Amino acid sequence: MRFISQILFLKSFIHPCRNSGSSPVLTAIAVLFMAAWSQPFYGATAKKPAGTSGKAVKIPAAPALGATSQPSSAMQTPAVRAITHGDRGVPMIALTFDDAPHPQYVPQLLALFRAENVQATFFLVGEQLKLFPDVARAIVADGHEIGNHSLSHKNAARASATSVEAEIVGMQRLVKDLLGVTPAVYRPPFGNVSAEVKRICERENLAIVTWDVDTNDWRSGTTREMIVRNVLDNATSGSIVLLHATHLKTVEAVADLIPILRFRKLQMVTLSDLLKAKSARAVKPRLAPHQQGPVALQLFESSGNDKAPAAAPAMPSTRSIQMPVLPLP
Repeated sequence: MRFISQILFLKSFIHPCRNSGSSPVLTAIAVLFMAAWSQPFYGATAKKPAGTSGKAVKIPAAPALGATSQPSSAMQTPAVRAITHGDRGVPMIALTFDDAPHPQYVPQLLALFRAENVQATFFLVGEQLKLFPDVARAIVADGHEIGNHSLSHKNAARASATSVEAEIVGMQRLVKDLLGVTPAVYRPPFGNVSAEVKRICERENLAIVTWDVDTNDWRSGTTREMIVRNVLDNATSGSIVLLHATHLKTVEAVADLIPILRFRKLQMVTLSDLLKAKSARAVKPRLAPHQQGPVALQLFESSGNDKAPAAAPAMPSTRSIQMPVLPLP
């Protein structure tokens, strides 16, 4: 645009001068004036940075201030960590079920566990517990573990400190009042852990536990076979498996998994039992005092007489052999 204006200005200045027979000096002045006008205002032309092509580059707009992304599953505040698995040297695995108690599927799971002699952990939500306390009492009666999953499944990453306190502490009291037990483990909704969650759980003596195997059984597109394959591909000694007590496909998948996990020598236990278990450390065999080194054993050569001599000869014919050092039973 500026270039076009310059051409029009020069034409308008030179044309009258030519018609009037004016001196070429005026024409030269017009050219100099146009050259000066072509420079940027308030200084000389800026130098192009080294390595640039001079082409226009489109710069994306910066995000608006205050915009926050959606919290992802198992998102944890830095320096605030949750327990995700037990000792990898222990041949145990914990099957954990969120969003209990469910009036239809929890009884089915309990019947399956009774038949298979399996122990599991059920994380209760307060709103469900108020609706189905008898189902939760059946969980306790069968010896399974009760975990705290908050009063209303509120996302702790978005809640105020007062709300987080009410969700965790209120659920502890509700479980104690209705079931007579006090949870020792807490699973934050969506796996989101914050500094406030950590502070409250430390005060309430609650272990914050998430998982290392997510079956995604809550998704509509997840099938029974996908749940089974997910566990078999990812679970190992010490694993904590995330399931939900809200789907028939989960019950069916667990029925498929129990014999396979047993075949793999993995014992299915409660979460607290898994976290307390420690793998056996290598222990040096304990030796008897006389087994601190190789032992020389003397064998008497038989003279053909089956009766043992009354006394050993003064200079018996002997040969020595080395006996290995064996640990005590």
